[in-house]
Amino acid sequence: MRASRVLIAAAVTGTGALLPLAPAEAAPQPAPQPQIVQFPGRDTAGDNGFCQFSVTEIVTSSSQLRGGRVFAGRGFATVINDLTGKSLTYNVSGPGTVTSTPDGGFAVDAGGPNLFATPVASSYPGVPQLAYTTGHLQFTVDGLGNTTSYSLRGKTTDVCAALT
Repeated sequence: MRASRVLIAAAVTGTGALLPLAPAEAAPQPAPQPQIVQFPGRDTAGDNGFCQFSVTEIVTSSSQLRGGRVFAGRGFATVINDLTGKSLTYNVSGPGTVTSTPDGGFAVDAGGPNLFATPVASSYPGVPQLAYTTGHLQFTVDGLGNTTSYSLRGKTTDVCAALT
């Protein structure tokens, strides 16, 4: 899988998939439904890895991409170490903007709290494969699924390390 940096809020899928968070709207929204995101058999030593152990993520969010490119709203993600059962819950409410790039990739300009995942082979140097970020984050992923730029003015938490 050549998934690159992905916004985790619904599921992690194929190449360069961005998964939406909820729009903030005045109209009442249906109750958020939990969605399970699994990363079975992942190993950070492998090209498709996130953590050194298998993790499951449960996302509760009323989110979606608004207009195909803006994400915002209430969302929470619980990440579980499948070996130990240890879990951590994160606010993943964004907001942010996703823009397509000419090479078939995308660029993200995000603020606030977010959770992103990148397999080792597609990651940007020095960025955790499963990262919880707060602050202003900008990154670009090329059409091959590789993170080609990354800038964070804020804090990052290595979720895999926090789950050990």
